[in-house]
Amino acid sequence: MTETKSQAIAEHWPNVAHRNAPHGQPGFGETASSDSAADYSMDRISLRFRQPELEERYNRENYERQIGLIRLSIAMGAVIFALYSVVDPFIIPEVTYEAWAIRLGLACPLLFAIVALSYLPGFSYKHQGLLSFAMVIPGLAVVGMIAVAEAPGNYLYYAGILIILSYANCLWRLRYHWAIISTGFTCLAYEYVALFVNPIPANMLINNNVFLLFGVGVSVFVNYVQEYKLRISFVDNEKLRAEQRRSERLLSRSEAANRAKNDFLAIMSHELRTPLNAIIGFSEIISNQMFGPAGQPKYVDYASDIKASGAHLLSIINDILDISKAEAGKLQLEEEPIDPVEALNRTMRMFRQRASELGVDLTFRVRDDIPWLIADPRLFNQVAINLTSNALKFTPENGNVWVELGLNSTGDLVLSVKDTGIGIKSSDMERIFEPFVQVEDAMSRTHQGTGLGLPLVRKIMNLHGGTIELESAVGEGTTAHATFPKSRFVAPEAAEFAWKAG
Repeated sequence: MTETKSQAIAEHWPNVAHRNAPHGQPGFGETASSDSAADYSMDRISLRFRQPELEERYNRENYERQIGLIRLSIAMGAVIFALYSVVDPFIIPEVTYEAWAIRLGLACPLLFAIVALSYLPGFSYKHQGLLSFAMVIPGLAVVGMIAVAEAPGNYLYYAGILIILSYANCLWRLRYHWAIISTGFTCLAYEYVALFVNPIPANMLINNNVFLLFGVGVSVFVNYVQEYKLRISFVDNEKLRAEQRRSERLLSRSEAANRAKNDFLAIMSHELRTPLNAIIGFSEIISNQMFGPAGQPKYVDYASDIKASGAHLLSIINDILDISKAEAGKLQLEEEPIDPVEALNRTMRMFRQRASELGVDLTFRVRDDIPWLIADPRLFNQVAINLTSNALKFTPENGNVWVELGLNSTGDLVLSVKDTGIGIKSSDMERIFEPFVQVEDAMSRTHQGTGLGLPLVRKIMNLHGGTIELESAVGEGTTAHATFPKSRFVAPEAAEFAWKAG
């Protein structure tokens, strides 16, 4: 026995979300594997992340961000180091030419050569040791000058080492241990020269070492703090990126679930409308006793109740189908020239009896000379039906509902529906335009409805290039303004010609 269409839909439904999920993403109802908590901890002494992959990524990204500053620092350091050659004749006049040879002929070219090497293909963060050699070169150059200089120059030039190492440490943005190694090697070279190669007085050596060690110690600490802060910033960015990836996954799953929901609503709405149309049709035949008496008067009443309930359920299903189509971008306008006045007259005739049963005075008037409109007739009527139905539903007995059609100050067509109902809080004004949302009010909860009326009206108006606006006061009533742009106006003669030509 072949399976029925409804059975096929029921069996197909669990796979809908998976089918709509983006490639590689879990579908609705699937369990996504949660990311294991990343280990962002690091050793405070070596300033290395305990997770090797994280350390690798930090070094690579930090190098790419900081290499421009490092190159500039080395190049500018070479220029500054060269400019200091003007003081050599005054401090170490006896070896000026030797100092210039060391400074301008050896140190500066080497510094520029290191900058040039950093541009070679394949040069990366793994070559930081070579880059850090740029911190050693000028320091050793000054040590060389001290080695050949006579007193007092040989014990005054220690200040040059202090300046060089402070400059290099404060601008170094890569691994700080290279800066420490370079600084320590330079200081040891100075100590060796000052003690054994070209000795200086003990009191001067002690004085120089105090200032040198303090200045260099502060600059090394600054270098350490810089890298620590850079790593903390990197961790923060990593966490943000992880959260962004998580949000994207959740959004993808949410979109897949939403598409699955829309597919389900569309399929079920189509499937439910067919039997409902039959129920409504046959109940109408029985209530009108088209083929003879029903036998019992109660049967006629029951058939009328069945017809009314079926019509109400069909209206809900149509709203669900339209809203699901609109959210999926599949609700299309079937436009044609319509007479808004005649269309609203037919709609108002539908509500006359209902308003009378509710004890509400329903008034409809046309304020201006209304032009014809290019619109979707069914959706235009849907706007009028939903707004009027809402107004009647929330207006108490002996209340009033006014439906008005007119032109506003800019010439656009405005359908206004005003009631003396319960009103809406200003804080709820936007929420009521969300599908399936009803304002949690003691009075509104006593009224039936799906909460699809206003969201559907907004989507229909957007499709027509129009707007829907509400004005409301709690306990006084609500006014809805559905505005169609004047760009949709068409002269009756042109509309009639277009209609006949079509």
